Amino acid sequence: MKTQRHTADLDSLHAQQGFEREFCFYQNHVHHQTFDFFVQHQLIHETFQINQTVFQQAILCRHYAGYFDRSPLTLSTHQIKQHLLGAIEPFIQLEQSGYIHADVKQEHFLDNQGRVGLIDFEQVQSLLSPIQQSMNATPRYMAPELFHGQLKSVQSDIYALGIIFLEWLTQKRLMATTYEDWAYLHCQHLEVELLSEFKCFESVLQQMLRKHKSQRLPSFGAVKSLLMTEIE
Repeated sequence: MKTQRHTADLDSLHAQQGFEREFCFYQNHVHHQTFDFFVQHQLIHETFQINQTVFQQAILCRHYAGYFDRSPLTLSTHQIKQHLLGAIEPFIQLEQSGYIHADVKQEHFLDNQGRVGLIDFEQVQSLLSPIQQSMNATPRYMAPELFHGQLKSVQSDIYALGIIFLEWLTQKRLMATTYEDWAYLHCQHLEVELLSEFKCFESVLQQMLRKHKSQRLPSFGAVKSLLMTEIE
């Protein structure tokens, strides 16, 4: 459950702004015919109280298992391909409707009866009016250009999804301890190396994880097309 309440604390105000952005996104798009990635949820529009705390609004989402909880070692190449395609589809829908998610991380992917449920739209942005926010990205998934203060974009979301694919296929989490270590890893040291049984996916991941944004795949549709044509 996500809730909103009035506060003067700066961090809480930022969280409140994110909540309001997400609440409005659900309100405006939950019945959007091209969006099939919303999980079952309920929007509460009236004041309510839990213990001694009063809230103005809330988003209640049903619990689902993680989409990437299943090991790729239990899947065939075709099944892995379909699994990755399923994760790409919500971003194609968002991009075609003029949005980026802007907070792509593994825990935001849920298994909604075999299809992807995407959650946490607190940072969702319009492609027509990108906004410069204070640093609010998770270093594990940050594209190199974000470490240099550039705006989030379709390409930075593609990079973050590439990191999710890399960690899932290797079953290893990237390791760094400080912000500077993460910057060094993403900007200079990241390597895409997969086990022999997953080698066919290396080219796709390499093109999702190019260090320079201009050399990365230009759209989620391009990621889908490459995955479909290169993997038999």
